[in-house]
Amino acid sequence: MAISRFSYASMRVMELEAAIKHYTEVVGLRLVESDDQSAYFQADECQDHHCVIVNLSDRAGIDHVGFKVNDPSDLVEAAEAAAAWGLAVRDVPQGEIAGQGPGVMITLPSSHNMLLFYHADKIGYANGMLNPSPGVSKNKVGAKVTHLDHTLLSCENAQPTVDFLTEVLDFSLTEKVVDPAGNIIAAFMSCTNTMHDLALGPGPDGTFHHMAFGMHSRGEVLEGVDILKEDEVPALEYGVSRHGIAGVTTIYFHDPSGNRNEFFNGAYQAAGRPGLVPPIIWDVDNFPRGAFYYESSVPEAFFDQVT
Repeated sequence: MAISRFSYASMRVMELEAAIKHYTEVVGLRLVESDDQSAYFQADECQDHHCVIVNLSDRAGIDHVGFKVNDPSDLVEAAEAAAAWGLAVRDVPQGEIAGQGPGVMITLPSSHNMLLFYHADKIGYANGMLNPSPGVSKNKVGAKVTHLDHTLLSCENAQPTVDFLTEVLDFSLTEKVVDPAGNIIAAFMSCTNTMHDLALGPGPDGTFHHMAFGMHSRGEVLEGVDILKEDEVPALEYGVSRHGIAGVTTIYFHDPSGNRNEFFNGAYQAAGRPGLVPPIIWDVDNFPRGAFYYESSVPEAFFDQVT
């Protein structure tokens, strides 16, 4: 299987206008298109139609995650392999999701929906496609995010999903947290050359923990925190911190419906080929240092609060 990258997260929100305001004026995404039920956003340094979709609902959380494949034939291969694993599979016709072609929706063992697709409409970079400026426009609104980097999904038992993603979709396991018996508590997985495109952590099946927006520098993360404080956006009580896992500078906060977002910078580069290097292992006693290196403790709400 040839998955090229994590493309987007499709989220449920309870107030559409509040979500549009948050993802444009706080996070700093471009609003691509919207109607009375959904809105599509893209980061400045990406050309595809969207990296975040928000859908009006009576509850918050994740609808599905979208991953782009390298060839249309990969969709057929993935559908057949997922069905052979006993997973639910359905075809998603062109037009069901704006700005992209047909795809295959797979319900993972964790109860999350993963949509694989090949075609995405191109909207170009925010700075233009002909002789663009290499800098950030002085008229830029919101934080200086470059792209949607990864998402962490919550489930009761990560192992079956880890097995499917590594054995069928050729993901690499880069880091994992294990209990004394060696069972996986959290897994960090890559389908590209970044440290993680998709992560799995503890919580009820099918729930959402966070999605992370990348930035060029630690300084831009701090600038993002200033925006959060100015707009009174709820943030994790630690403020700016550092992960031992991945080594990134980070701040967590929530959209108006309670979906957790992250600004971060500094993830290391992964091998880029499945199975080339073994994963880093964290035992559960050292997980607080792996999660929050400066504080060496995990806030109780960090894994309890999912949508």
